Amino acid sequence: MSDSKVSRRLFLQRLGALGLVGAGTSTLLTACGGDDDSSSASGDDASGDDASGDDASGDADFSCDDVSGLSDSELEQRETQIEALEYVENTPNPEENCANCSFWQEPEGDANCGGCQLFPGPVHPNGWCNSWVAAG
Repeated sequence: MSDSKVSRRLFLQRLGALGLVGAGTSTLLTACGGDDDSSSASGDDASGDDASGDDASGDADFSCDDVSGLSDSELEQRETQIEALEYVENTPNPEENCANCSFWQEPEGDANCGGCQLFPGPVHPNGWCNSWVAAG
């Protein structure tokens, strides 16, 4: 029965987070550089070359902090949510990461960074936040 209390609490946290995000989720993949500019995004010079095989191992050495595609309101929303969710680009628990979370959105094309349903902008596949839920 204690699992149902945790589930309700997590559900309410996520519901609140989704309420804040609202329509901003449609910009997630755009912010990752999903179109033809994804391989030459201004995030890191290493992201186009060696990162494609690295993210599967969880040891990717690229950053997903290029938020140049976000509006001012999306940037504010992202900062608020990242702080509230305690998002980090390097998971403290190797078995829980953004790439195996139910809120994860796959990157488009050859982009390294995916998205999250809880906040706008790019998300590192090896990241983590306190709303992590196993993908089902």
